[in-house]
Amino acid sequence: MATPAPAFELDPGLWNQTLYGKMREFWFGNIPAGSETPPMEQMKKWFGIAQSPEVKKEMDSQCKAMAEPALNSITPEHLTLPAFKKYEDEQAQAETLAAPFLHEVETARQQGEEMASQTLLSVILLLDQMPRNILREQHELPLVYNHYDRLAYALVMGSLEKTPELFTHPSVQNRMYWMWLLMPLTHSEHLPSHRRLYELGEQFAKNANEPKEGAVADYARSWFKAYGQHYEPIEKFGRFPHRNQCLGRMTTLEETKYLQTADTFGVEQKEAKQTKDEL
Repeated sequence: MATPAPAFELDPGLWNQTLYGKMREFWFGNIPAGSETPPMEQMKKWFGIAQSPEVKKEMDSQCKAMAEPALNSITPEHLTLPAFKKYEDEQAQAETLAAPFLHEVETARQQGEEMASQTLLSVILLLDQMPRNILREQHELPLVYNHYDRLAYALVMGSLEKTPELFTHPSVQNRMYWMWLLMPLTHSEHLPSHRRLYELGEQFAKNANEPKEGAVADYARSWFKAYGQHYEPIEKFGRFPHRNQCLGRMTTLEETKYLQTADTFGVEQKEAKQTKDEL
């Protein structure tokens, strides 16, 4: 029987510091200590750049082995969310929707701010990134967008409201960490959230005294380029057209034209059978 988020308790045999440590080691473990930017090989791993299908499949298999049991324990059959209405409602009830995960962060905080910040980073990666590597088929994607993304978004928004200092802790005061803390905002279909992401990124860069030249600046520019690719369709359409098929949404003629050249972020598109103009 499904339990509403506020009353839901995470299974400590699955959601624990052992898993969170493995998550961070898996995602950041190949970055040399003291590095200010991730090596290209790490970026290839994160974004599937210039990788063979075999390498990508192996990456997905590793994600599945590590994260699937925990993610399966919080599917809608176990943790139920109220029907989605609008992002403003998601923001207003963020602490309620993300209650089990905020509790994990608060428990970790008993061991210090760094542990809390690292736990927040780990849980966001588990909710926001792991489903994207594990659930790639069209029929699986609604679970990503309608469930795990909502939990990740609520966790970020609730944490920004409740414990904003965790986003600027010295242990994550580097773009290659804070970009992942904010990634759920990038995946939202909500223009104000995208604008807030940009504002927070600028604020964090200033706090970290991020240089204007050199490798760090080059990495920042690459991040802004990727961010812009997500921002563009939200500004233009108010949604990601590449999600239309899996979510059963009608694709407009304008969106169809856009998808002919746009980045679909790894989501395979089948030829649309029905389109209509925007009203």
